[in-house]
Amino acid sequence: MSLDSDIAHIISAYKQEIGLDDRLSSDDSAQHGESNSEEVINDMKNEPLDSDGESSESNNDGHKSILKKDADTGLDSAEDEPQFAELDEQTAISRPKDDKEKQLMNLVFGGKAELVSNLEREARIHSESEEDSVAGDRKRPIRTPAWHDSDDDEDGDLPRKKRRATVDRQRKNFEKLFGKQKWADLDRQREIDSDDELLTTIGHVVKGKSTDLPKENIELKRLKNLNRETKNEGEITAILFHPTSMVAVMTGMNGLASIVAVDGTKNEKLHTIGLKKFKIACCRMTPDGNELVMGSFRKFYHIYNMISGESDTLQLKGEGVWSMKNFEISKCGKYLAAAGGFGEIHLLDARSKELLTTIQQKHCCSSLCFTPDSKYLFAHSTDNEVSVYHIEKRRFVNVFTDDGCVNGSFITICPNGRFVATGSRQGIVNIYLLEKLFKEKFPVPEKTISNLTTSVGSIAFNLSSELLAISSPEVENAVKLVHMKSGTVYRNFPTMKASLGHVTRVQFSPGGGYFAMGNREGIVTLFRVKHYQNY
Repeated sequence: MSLDSDIAHIISAYKQEIGLDDRLSSDDSAQHGESNSEEVINDMKNEPLDSDGESSESNNDGHKSILKKDADTGLDSAEDEPQFAELDEQTAISRPKDDKEKQLMNLVFGGKAELVSNLEREARIHSESEEDSVAGDRKRPIRTPAWHDSDDDEDGDLPRKKRRATVDRQRKNFEKLFGKQKWADLDRQREIDSDDELLTTIGHVVKGKSTDLPKENIELKRLKNLNRETKNEGEITAILFHPTSMVAVMTGMNGLASIVAVDGTKNEKLHTIGLKKFKIACCRMTPDGNELVMGSFRKFYHIYNMISGESDTLQLKGEGVWSMKNFEISKCGKYLAAAGGFGEIHLLDARSKELLTTIQQKHCCSSLCFTPDSKYLFAHSTDNEVSVYHIEKRRFVNVFTDDGCVNGSFITICPNGRFVATGSRQGIVNIYLLEKLFKEKFPVPEKTISNLTTSVGSIAFNLSSELLAISSPEVENAVKLVHMKSGTVYRNFPTMKASLGHVTRVQFSPGGGYFAMGNREGIVTLFRVKHYQNY
């Protein structure tokens, strides 16, 4: 087979595959009317051969030859240049309407020689792609996993299977005895907030995560109320976030403790603990999250096991007039300190609940807190003095005067152990360096916050100790957020339409991503702190 026959065969096959007209008109036919569509190839090869390899008859009227050829093929005649021939409907390309469009199509399709060369090349590429596609259908590559997990193997080691079987059997036995505790599911995952995704990108440019908390404005998003399904706790006395699970506990003066799942959208109620004729004045969770200790104005307290769901009532042991209306548990989980009457502080073993010793200070205790290393106990008084007690040595190491304080009301220490925050009934909040409070009798605060004008009822640091929340229950919306690094108060919180009520308790979640506030009206509002992505 000759070269021209091969070219004609390729062109014919290509036009049939892509749906082009079965003809090609030469550039000269529109101008001279002397050559038909087959002569495009013959002019380039200087051989008067038609598409079948035979000599074509000369024809003075080129248009008649084209019309005759079109009549044989059943196609409309083309009077324009060949690159402007009207294409079929599948290509959705029609003839050019003006000279500018012709020039553009000339750039795309080229002249006669470029057209034939392009057709040959496209036909060859099209043929090769079809062969590759057929070969790919016969045998597709098998994808291999990026890694291999031995736990997914069916033939895993027997000891591990035995352990799993033992755990499953124990779980079933436990559920038969106590029922399934929904809140004990520690595998809950936080739903991704659409606003969080929106804040990470601006157009196509990814916004980098800032390591420092901005001090000018803080981005907060108000979520559904944390106790939206309960609402019966009464005046909120405690808000506790579980250290490992996305679960929160709220207690109130009505004697109810509610356990909810924290997701910001549903905040589903998981369990409610009701204690008749028992106003829960104080509630604390053990550091491991296994137990709740609830105290009141009476000389007994309740313990609720978060794992088994069991509850127990214990009587206070020891002499003296005291109750569990104000107590704290150390970070190590070994000690429990309860404020008694007439300046007494009772130190108990948090596990056995046995009385270890009774500490006597000059004035009545208003608030307690342990240092992060659980070596020292700080006790603020109804006067202006703060006592520092060494637990191992069983003695006071310092008693200092809270600057500008008349009647102390609250004290807490930040998680990193650097700062101590004290509050007074006059609304003054002082921030001290912890290391100064072991020796100095009249320490000077690093920062004094006087934005509150009524008694400070609650103070809380977030986990990174970058953010401080303070509140007063005496007036509505009396809550402030403090940027610790600069010592400034955020002006954009709370807003004028916040409607937070008389805030009695403030608390951050373990990772700082959530901020909760409880009030006297029995409502716990929940905010998302957008700077922190964790729970």
